[in-house]
Amino acid sequence: MYILKNYAGLILCLGIAAYPNLTVANSKSSSGTWLDSQIINNPEVIEAQELLNASTHKVNSASQAIYNPNFESSYEREGDDNNYSFGLSQTIDMGDKRSINQSIAQMHHFANQQQLKSIIETKKSQALSALIKWNAAKQSSFIALEQEKQLETLLSIVDEKKSAGILGQLDVEFIYLSLSQTLSNIADYQLKLKNAEIQVQELLPDWTPEKVTLPKEGIGVSNYRVNPEWIDSHPIIEVAKTQWKIKQKQALLTSAESKIDPTIGINAGQNAKENTIGITFSMPLNIRNNYSEDIKASYTESNAAEASYQSVHRKQTFRVKANYESVTTNKKYFERWQSLMSGRGRNSAKLLKNSWDAGDISTSDYLLALNQRADGLYSGIQLETLFKLSEIDFLLSIGQLSKLKI
Repeated sequence: MYILKNYAGLILCLGIAAYPNLTVANSKSSSGTWLDSQIINNPEVIEAQELLNASTHKVNSASQAIYNPNFESSYEREGDDNNYSFGLSQTIDMGDKRSINQSIAQMHHFANQQQLKSIIETKKSQALSALIKWNAAKQSSFIALEQEKQLETLLSIVDEKKSAGILGQLDVEFIYLSLSQTLSNIADYQLKLKNAEIQVQELLPDWTPEKVTLPKEGIGVSNYRVNPEWIDSHPIIEVAKTQWKIKQKQALLTSAESKIDPTIGINAGQNAKENTIGITFSMPLNIRNNYSEDIKASYTESNAAEASYQSVHRKQTFRVKANYESVTTNKKYFERWQSLMSGRGRNSAKLLKNSWDAGDISTSDYLLALNQRADGLYSGIQLETLFKLSEIDFLLSIGQLSKLKI
């Protein structure tokens, strides 16, 4: 079963009038983390996790000082005198580049966290979508096999009626043609089922066709509403925003690196049997290059990153809007189909056969009606599949798919 918590009391977002609440029935499940346990072993997820671990080390590294002290020594022989000196020097970080580097490293770490979250949600979306498609292929294959059994039973009855002179050869031909078409459908649906199984097994290594992983009623979302904070905190948005902030910090770092960092030192030694002590001072002279063009380039890149963030935010907002329309429309027509077909799918085949046995309808009309019945059931499977897939896309677009537990 799925559990999606804390959806109550959410705020309208996208300017669409009368959004219903996004509510999900809470339920407990002993296998609440099965899907997550499969996803965390995906190579792409492992790669993102390792990059996150690496960024942790980079944060620790960035907290260290920019410059280490330098040790200097010299020795020379002058006549009978041994001249030598020892000294220490330290370059001073006047622009506080250490704190800027630390901020940049922390931002990269946060971006990697969001990237990991995004990959996990994407993989969960792909896995759930694959399970939904497999379930649809399984249902379609079952209907085709059921249709085959109906026609084979019909053939045996037709042979008896033909021998008794009740039916003609044309009726038999109609049935053979229908059976041929059904066999073609069976082969097609069986192939789709096998391909769907392979796709699920690629994403969920421990899954088997016997393992029930999707509740029949879907993921449990009854109504839908969008909180604007969900879009702002979506991993894709957070990554784009963080990249913009990183560019801003890098512009500050470029400016700090253009500043002069002096080096101060002290040394002591002996020269001509006289003790010596001295202080040294040095600094670069930004005469031939003041790095102003590098600074301008950094701030321009920061402006570009801001525009990229605004673009990503805008696209995600409209993606959510489109997915909302999709899920509500698909839900509406799937529920209408359920209402129309309530009980008819189970009873229609028996009613049609009774009418044909009684001679109320011809063999060709009976076969046509059976095909129409099958088409109606296939349409229902398609509508249900579209609805469930659009649910997954909607939750993925608002960044709430990770709350599903299976």
